Amino acid sequence: MADIKELFKKKGLRTTPQRELIYRLLSGSKAHPTAEHVYREVRKTFPAISFNTVYKTVRSLEEMGFIQRFNTGENIYRYDANVSPHPHFICLSCGRVDDVDDFPDDIGNYVHMAAFATHCEIKFVNLHFYGYCPECRGSRPKTNTEEEKRNGGPD
Repeated sequence: MADIKELFKKKGLRTTPQRELIYRLLSGSKAHPTAEHVYREVRKTFPAISFNTVYKTVRSLEEMGFIQRFNTGENIYRYDANVSPHPHFICLSCGRVDDVDDFPDDIGNYVHMAAFATHCEIKFVNLHFYGYCPECRGSRPKTNTEEEKRNGGPD
């Protein structure tokens, strides 16, 4: 990762210890944390920090293009420091969010195609796959449909 202070300076964003920590937390995480989670983590270092400060910082990092925000459903927003177009898997049971790695790199092409077709300025694309993570899938009772698929179809 490039020097955070230089990245902030290039975008005209003042570097503060709190802002730097928040960005480090987000860029070092694959968990796609919520603002509430970031707040809990930042309070370990800066106990007097307010949720409002953390939220404003996260939003300014988003506006500057350092992170992306996406809705996982029911207005639950997660943050990701990987701002390149990439899909996510979202567990319908526990809410876990994972990057879908080894996906074709041409997702960005869809943005250009959609912009050309609609004559609109498209800022980003979100591609989400919904289902059950291995932990939740293993703890769920099997439905007839799942059993049928496993056994080659209905009896």
